[in-house]
Amino acid sequence: MLDPEKRKTNLDGDMLGVGIANTAASLIGGLPMISEILRSKANIDNGAKSRFANFFHGMFLLLFIALVPWLIHSIPMASLAALLVYTGYRLASPGEFIKTYKIGPEQIVVFTATTFAVLATDLLIGIAIGMLVKVFIHLWNGAKLKNLFQPDLTIDVVDEDHVVLKVQGAMIFTNWLSFKGSLRKVTSYREIRIDLGCSNLIDHTVMESLEELIHEPHGENGRIEVTGLDELKPVSKHPHAARKSMVMTSPIYKQNFK
Repeated sequence: MLDPEKRKTNLDGDMLGVGIANTAASLIGGLPMISEILRSKANIDNGAKSRFANFFHGMFLLLFIALVPWLIHSIPMASLAALLVYTGYRLASPGEFIKTYKIGPEQIVVFTATTFAVLATDLLIGIAIGMLVKVFIHLWNGAKLKNLFQPDLTIDVVDEDHVVLKVQGAMIFTNWLSFKGSLRKVTSYREIRIDLGCSNLIDHTVMESLEELIHEPHGENGRIEVTGLDELKPVSKHPHAARKSMVMTSPIYKQNFK
């Protein structure tokens, strides 16, 4: 999401790499590591173009720790703290709150709850609290417990080139990866249609992911089409706003996601 070129991350590779690195670090008494957003943001702000920026960052840290640890200890803690505060402010500035509110009122609730929870506890607990707040909002908006991690999905094969994935119930951030797993099983079809007309809730994360999905290359001449979104009411004017079911008096129609 931070990448100016919007390149895709191999999440499985990232998980494997972090797991191997943490295992190796623990064997020599090191602390666990995570994919750090502040480091990535600082790298991008200073002209980084690829993941080699993070690689060199780690390599230089290793060399300094191994060869000149006294030099690291001579860096004032206040300067490091100032760097973190400045970068963190750019990630959660007042403008970010306004931008988040424009996406939808539920987003500012989640964003604010996560921010204060992180400040009151720690990073992992704060993120967990933010996720729980978002899940509670989805349940309040009509999502069912059975759909939290597994969408109500039907796959209909039209012919040898066409397949339809029909989703009922909620499509939210917690079941998106499960949906992507089902989608990967039908990538051999040239035309894939995702029908969301019978859904009752689509959250912001899924709306954003759907737009990325339809712009991803799909075979040589294949394409992915999303229909049914016009049958759901957006909670704001933002193109990625969450959508909820509504009663329509006009005939049901479908159009491509734009």
